[in-house]
Amino acid sequence: MPDIAIVGAGISGLHLALRLQQAGVTTTLYAERTAEEVAAGRPLSLPVRFGRTRQRERELGVTHWDGAENDTQGVNLVGPAGSGIGFYGALDAPASGVDLRFYLPRLTADYRERGGRVEVLRPEAAEIDRVSRDHDLVVVASGRTASTGLFPRDPDRSPYDEPQRVLTAGLFHGIAPTDPGWIHFQVTEAGEIFSTRILTADGPVHGMVVEALPGGPLEQLASYDHLEDPAGFEKTLLGLVADHAPELRERISDGEFAIRRPGDVIQGGLTPVVRRGWTTLPSGRVALALGDAWVVNDPLTGQGANLGSACAFELAELIAADGPFDTAFAERAAERLWRIAEPVVAWSNLNIGPPPEHLGEIFAAASADRRVADAFVTNFNHPAAMWQAIRSPEAARSWLEEVTKAG
Repeated sequence: MPDIAIVGAGISGLHLALRLQQAGVTTTLYAERTAEEVAAGRPLSLPVRFGRTRQRERELGVTHWDGAENDTQGVNLVGPAGSGIGFYGALDAPASGVDLRFYLPRLTADYRERGGRVEVLRPEAAEIDRVSRDHDLVVVASGRTASTGLFPRDPDRSPYDEPQRVLTAGLFHGIAPTDPGWIHFQVTEAGEIFSTRILTADGPVHGMVVEALPGGPLEQLASYDHLEDPAGFEKTLLGLVADHAPELRERISDGEFAIRRPGDVIQGGLTPVVRRGWTTLPSGRVALALGDAWVVNDPLTGQGANLGSACAFELAELIAADGPFDTAFAERAAERLWRIAEPVVAWSNLNIGPPPEHLGEIFAAASADRRVADAFVTNFNHPAAMWQAIRSPEAARSWLEEVTKAG
């Protein structure tokens, strides 16, 4: 039976570790920080886990947050003022948002309780090479390894060399819930604004993500010192939401709106990138890239955690069934994983580029026909189907005809 090192204890690394554990494969999980440090730290991201990821969690036996009170049933998309675009679409399976500082320590505990071994490791090239000598294969699922050069950028799959959005995200009190629970998805000429319910260790709050086009009015949030002047940051954010997402603003209480706790804000930008999927370490062992070590997408389509989970399950199946873990295995694994990642990368890159006319046509059709709205929103849970629907004007027309004919 093989012995696998997994470097990185995010969703990708933990889902892989738990899945291999179920298959009887020996693993060691190397985390950058202890679970206690993760729980007490700054927010990592605000992922929404769609239905297929939640099904994988059920298969892993980590359904700690199942329950209607934690479900997100759909997406409410609102276009720019005067566009006539606005619709609610239902998902085919409920989604869920859980603070990673709550989620990751719980899954780490599950892994430990089932006999898994966790060690703290700095994700540096020399350290990864060192631990590789004690294992048959290394899977690197830590985005912090990007600076090591282990997995260089793949230029053929990475059309951008700088962030296409300037991001501000945070957890907030004072946003009224909806019934049914939904993701508010505001499209504006200055960028996008999202909000949805996020469960934290202290109970439910709302997460908000502002995706600002560089140079636009929403960009100022990313440089505002929210620790030095939280009241000023909250006032500025409320003003921008009022201007660009008035429907969301109506759900916010002036007297209750506040950052959940000091530091619960993320600011910056992500450069979308696909890196090489594997490398041979000085030890002679193969290292595979997974999760943020391999693919980083802009969070606009909400697929990061979901893609990481899907790839973790696929890789677990390959590891449990295949070997030896040489370069031929690495090439097969990289090819199989790219089949899953390619439509997600293409969809994300299309959305953060100049607005395609045919996507606007889908939004307009969804605003007039609930069947189209539901079919479009359901595809957030089926990214390969989403890409097939929006990849070209011809594909969009064919998809719309199919949806409306289906009745």
